[in-house]
Amino acid sequence: MFDKIYKEKIENRILKDVMGLGEKAYIVGVYCAFTPKEIIASAGAIPVPLCAGNNKPIPEAEAHLPSNLCPLIKSSYGYAITDTCPYFHSTSFIVADATCDGKKKMFELLKKIKPIHVLSLPQTSETKESFNYWMLELFKLKNLLEEKTGNKITDESLSKQIKLYNNYRKALNSLFSLNKENIPLLYGREIDAITGAVTFDYNMEKRTQDIKLAISKVKERMNDFKFLENMKQKPRILLTGCPTTNKKVLDIIEDSGAVVVAMENCGGLKTINLVDENINPMKALAEKYLKIPCACMTPNTERLNLITNIINDYKIDAVVELIWHACHTYNIESYFVSEHVTNKHKKPYLKVVTDYMENDKEQIKTRVEAFLEILKFNFN
Repeated sequence: MFDKIYKEKIENRILKDVMGLGEKAYIVGVYCAFTPKEIIASAGAIPVPLCAGNNKPIPEAEAHLPSNLCPLIKSSYGYAITDTCPYFHSTSFIVADATCDGKKKMFELLKKIKPIHVLSLPQTSETKESFNYWMLELFKLKNLLEEKTGNKITDESLSKQIKLYNNYRKALNSLFSLNKENIPLLYGREIDAITGAVTFDYNMEKRTQDIKLAISKVKERMNDFKFLENMKQKPRILLTGCPTTNKKVLDIIEDSGAVVVAMENCGGLKTINLVDENINPMKALAEKYLKIPCACMTPNTERLNLITNIINDYKIDAVVELIWHACHTYNIESYFVSEHVTNKHKKPYLKVVTDYMENDKEQIKTRVEAFLEILKFNFN
């Protein structure tokens, strides 16, 4: 139901919207979940997630970047230098997050193409000093946006945007929760199509309504006996690890007969915790975004706690971890994830290390199918 056609329909409407805004719109490109979009929107600007999920522009990127670098970084840069991301072309400047060394150095090259402001993340989220440092970074961003847009960011404007984004996150929670039932109602690629088609934050009320409309359509499956019987037979997979910017592994899992009922990755359950609406808005934003359990933080015990909650709430049968080539932070942390999943929860675990190219699809498919066969044997 919610396949590429659905996604493309909404994205075409969104692209038409942004092109219709004209030169008066101040569009800010973003790359990472750590960027507080509420601050950007409070300045009257429009935050736009930039392209990073296709292998096509990577050869161009490798003229400047090492070939053995993370494909997400190469794809991001490739889209920029080839000017093939429609949103990148419309951006006035970019806000980026220093989540890893590869990205930090790539951003230095990106500055030759677009103005860019890098948010310097602390290396841990567990100390008062780190929080204070992060607060200063967000105030730097606030001051910069005021300077660039000419608009004052007030507590009132921040609170308004926080409520809008919280309503959106509540809708996302409701969407994801449809897979907590004994029989899941959504494939992982459908979740990706629905959420991926509404990431352009031009009109948050409309984005939230799009999610709610999708929920109402999905709930109709509760009366589809054939669909429910089919889903009932499928192993329930948690997909964790690097961002699923490229859908190769997600598609392979579901083409092999399983259903990805939950994704812990960026853009999934990792990033939809709410902002506290009852305290100072800048402090609330700093708290919310610093709590994102990304592998760039050390230690990152909150990620293991989140995985525990997902395994329990979504009745997970097995965990698949996606690691993009050269993503050392997630690859090293996969040791802790594997240990946590297999020892604490007694669940099967599979790590897939790959890039955006298609040449290893059959190899991955063989591994995933063998993994799922073991699951089916355990079921029986």
